[in-house]
Amino acid sequence: MAKKPVLGKGINALIPEYPENNADGQDGRQIIYLNVNEIEPNPYQARTEFDEEHIDELMRSIQEKGVIQPINVNRVGHTYQLIAGERRLRATKKAGLETIPAIVLEIDSQQEMMELSIIENVQREDLNPIEEAEGYRALMDMCFLTQEEVAQKVGKNRSTIANTRRLLKLPLEIQEHVKKTRLHMGHARALLSLEEDEDAMLELGQRSVEEKWSVREVERAVNNRKNGRNKKRQPSTPQHRDPHMTSFEERLQHRFGTSVNIRQQDKKGRIEIEYYDGGDLDRILELLLDESE
Repeated sequence: MAKKPVLGKGINALIPEYPENNADGQDGRQIIYLNVNEIEPNPYQARTEFDEEHIDELMRSIQEKGVIQPINVNRVGHTYQLIAGERRLRATKKAGLETIPAIVLEIDSQQEMMELSIIENVQREDLNPIEEAEGYRALMDMCFLTQEEVAQKVGKNRSTIANTRRLLKLPLEIQEHVKKTRLHMGHARALLSLEEDEDAMLELGQRSVEEKWSVREVERAVNNRKNGRNKKRQPSTPQHRDPHMTSFEERLQHRFGTSVNIRQQDKKGRIEIEYYDGGDLDRILELLLDESE
């Protein structure tokens, strides 16, 4: 009896690639055709959203060329549970085909099934960063793996795992923007440096979506917000300030996404608005000269 492969090197350690013209796998496993209605969904699917346009593209390809790469399933009694190939299965059903090629595994435990399923999913390049982060969290919380073990199993650096998992500390509204690719990984990482100020994260995140900020612009706004906050915490003079002026400063800082100071001397004074560079100055001037408000 062939020695059973073990987990530890990712999906390829357990499921090698099979050439499409070979009905037998490299370790003796056979490719069989299963009725699509006999396959149960994967309960550990990392992907939460499926792009119907991509499913339609895959459906047309399947209608023309068939399913080139078999799906992977686990035998559970007299039924089969999907491990890998959710989109292929959906596209095959949409194409009106009754059967699909599959490689059948016999996994001993739900723990092993869970680990294998999650690893296979997070190794795919087309997961969005939030889905990937949730996959890593599941491996640690549900499969009881350390961060180092997760890194080894998915073939990534430990720092990558840590940085990706941090995305789950973002407010849910910001996570949704990342899922929909309205914000990218760089935007999210910049916003995370405001972790102690969720209101600021939400505000700058929403503005970056509405105004289509680059990652650099988000970084500047975050730095300006942090600098402005630090200045409020460490006032240059010990004198008590008019609380109305302090409130106006805070409102202006929220409005312009940068440090704003109101300087008073007797009955006159000045308002100072800090800008990072020429681009930041242009952004602030546009806000000041906006006649639509």
